[in-house]
Amino acid sequence: MRISIIFHSVCANDYLMAKAFYDSFKSKNQNVSLFRVLDLDWVEQKNIPLAAKEIFGNMLSVPTATPEAMLESDLIIMGSPNYFGNVSAEMKAYMDSVAKYWVKAQLSGKKLAAFTSTGNPQGGGDLCLQAIHSFGMYMGMFSMPVPTTLIPGEYIHPFGIMHYSDSKYGEKLDSKTQRAIERFSEHLLA
Repeated sequence: MRISIIFHSVCANDYLMAKAFYDSFKSKNQNVSLFRVLDLDWVEQKNIPLAAKEIFGNMLSVPTATPEAMLESDLIIMGSPNYFGNVSAEMKAYMDSVAKYWVKAQLSGKKLAAFTSTGNPQGGGDLCLQAIHSFGMYMGMFSMPVPTTLIPGEYIHPFGIMHYSDSKYGEKLDSKTQRAIERFSEHLLA
């Protein structure tokens, strides 16, 4: 199975999530690629923690996603920061660039999973995840929900994995998000 992780990240939180998915699949000897969505507005952030600056540098070394990346994949995991209950403008532009495959249903039958970072649980992250899955359904893809039994005793939204960033720059993921990504990766391979 060929897996592509396609993300947009502004504060590096979604990059950390994408990298956690990538590392999880790599540790399971999977054929996985990591791509970032082009962000022409990205500029050097000032006054950010030193650890976050290093993460930004790593993020910018990730290859840019092309629409063809989706064609070549069996499982696609998309991640975007939550912007008022939707994906970022950059992720939406990427989705629009893939729309050319809709007419001939070239993405039909591919599996799609989603993740997002959001400031807090009430910030609309669920709607951002829903936007990713709506895109996938229109493209004929199969949405891969998070099962309620992923981590017994913990609620994880069925639309995908959410990281609550508290509106901070990404320096590291919390243990709950790390665990959810690891378990969801295993589930997606089952």
